Amino acid sequence: MINADMRPYIYYTFGVKNEYGQKTLSTNPVGVIKISINTISQALSDNVNYKQATYIGLTRDANVNDAYVIDYEGTKLKVLYVNPKGRLKQVFMGEM
Repeated sequence: MINADMRPYIYYTFGVKNEYGQKTLSTNPVGVIKISINTISQALSDNVNYKQATYIGLTRDANVNDAYVIDYEGTKLKVLYVNPKGRLKQVFMGEM
């Protein structure tokens, strides 16, 4: 079921430092991630890791981390937290 919902999305990363030493978002896409993205139906406010998450995704990508910004149909979603337990990684994201 999850495999049928997985779609390829381009992603950007934070990592390029500007003149002030702060990490900025790459201007060109870094790659493509295959992920199934859904909205979170209820707020997860008890844990600071999930507080601003409005989307959740499932992926098999081994390299996904909190530096990723996924272009979800024109909306940029910042990866806030990755739960690596299990066969699929849970990726919690919030709008930028």
